[in-house]
Amino acid sequence: MTRRGLLTKDRFAPVVPVHAPAYQIAPTIDFADVDMLTITYLTDADSAASIVPDALELDDQPVVTLSFLNYGISGAGSYREVVQSIACRHGDQSVGYVPHIYVTNEPAMIAGREWLGWPKMLADITFSTQTTTLDGLITARLERPAGLDLAVAQFVPTQRLDSQILTAAGDNVTMNLRVIPSPIPGQAPSITELVPSTMTALSGEVWAGRGSVHFSGASEFTPLHRFPVVQTLGAMLIRHADMRLTAPTETYPL
Repeated sequence: MTRRGLLTKDRFAPVVPVHAPAYQIAPTIDFADVDMLTITYLTDADSAASIVPDALELDDQPVVTLSFLNYGISGAGSYREVVQSIACRHGDQSVGYVPHIYVTNEPAMIAGREWLGWPKMLADITFSTQTTTLDGLITARLERPAGLDLAVAQFVPTQRLDSQILTAAGDNVTMNLRVIPSPIPGQAPSITELVPSTMTALSGEVWAGRGSVHFSGASEFTPLHRFPVVQTLGAMLIRHADMRLTAPTETYPL
C-alpha cells in the first residue's frame, strides 16, 4: 500500500525546511550589544568595476568600507561578521554593494544568502574591543580556513565622539546581488535581482582613531584583496550599539 503526504502548500513555512524553518522572516530584525570596527579606504577603480554589477555606478576613486562586527545578541543569536562594501549609486540613491561577507553563525549565513542576497560564507573571525596587549592595539582578523590570515585590521582609539553622530548618519543601505540558480544544469538562474537592505544604528558609543588593514591575498577563494588598499581614509569604533535591519519592500530584477 502507499499513501500521500499530508503536508500541503498552504502549511509551508516561507523558508526551508518548510516544516522546520532554518530562520525567521520579519519586517525588522534587531541587534543589541554590537561592537563594530570600520576602516574606509580608496581602492583601484578598474579592479572594483570588474566585480560590481553593471546596474550600479561607482566613482573613479571608489571608497571601500571593511567592517568587523561582534553581535552580542540578535534574532540569529550571537556571532561575528566581516563585511566588505563599496560605495555605489543605484539610480539617484547612494548604496553600498557587498561583494564579500563572512559570518561565524549558520542561521545568519543561510538567511543572508537565501533571503536578502548577501554572499555570506562561514569563516573564523577574531574581534574584541577588550585588549590586554602591551601596545593597546585592537586587532581584528579574518581566517578561512582557520589558520590562514586573509584580512587583518588594527585600530588605536584617540578620541570619544558624540554618540549622536550615529543617529545623524541616518540609514545605511546595502544593495546585494541575489542569485538563485536553476536546478537544471546549463539554464539561466531562476532569480537574479538586486536586493536593498537597510541597517540603522539606534545608539552606541563612538570612538575615532587610527586604523590600518592588510589583505594577505593568500586565497583566490576568498578574494577580498581584489579591492586593494590604495589609501586609508579613516577608522571608527562603535561599542555597545543597538542596531536594526529593515527588510526591503522592493527588489530590482536584472
